[in-house]
Amino acid sequence: MLDTQINKASSFSFELVFPLIPVQENLKDNKEFIINIFETVVPGVTMDASQEHWQGGLSNMATGALTFEPWNVSFIVDSQFKNWRIIYKWFMFINNNADKYIEEHRKYSVDATLRIINNFQENVFSLYFIDVWPTSIGEVNLNYRDGEPSLETQVSLAYDRYEIRDY
Repeated sequence: MLDTQINKASSFSFELVFPLIPVQENLKDNKEFIINIFETVVPGVTMDASQEHWQGGLSNMATGALTFEPWNVSFIVDSQFKNWRIIYKWFMFINNNADKYIEEHRKYSVDATLRIINNFQENVFSLYFIDVWPTSIGEVNLNYRDGEPSLETQVSLAYDRYEIRDY
C-alpha cells in the first residue's frame, strides 16, 4: 500500500532551545533556555563542486567543502526583556569591545535545537545545530498590533553544521 501525504504545509509551532549558555548564572529550575520564535528559515547548504574531464566529456564531482548559510531567527521579546537580555549578555560575553575580545569559539558556543511542533503539540522533527553563537542582535521594535504592544527583534546565529533528528 502506498502511503501518500497530500496535505499542504500549515503553520506549526517553533521552539528554539539552548542549554545554559556561557553567561547564565541560572535559569531558575530550568536546564534550558527556550525562545518562542515567530519566524526563521531552515538554512541552505551548498557543497562545492567542480567539473573534471573524463573520457572526453565533463563530469561533475563533489570537492567536499560544505557551506551552511546564516541562520536568522525572529522572536517576541518578553515584557521584562529577559530573553533579549540573555542573548545580549551572551553577545557581550564573546566580545564586549572594552576588555574582552574574541577567543576560541568553543568557549562561548553551545548546541541548540530548533523543535518543529504540529498543531497537536507533538514533535514532528528537530534541527540540531552544533556550536552555535550569536553574530548579531537586532534592534527591538516598539510597536502596536491590534491595540497591544509587541516587542520584536531578531538574532543571527553562526554554527558549524546542523543535523535533522526525527522523533
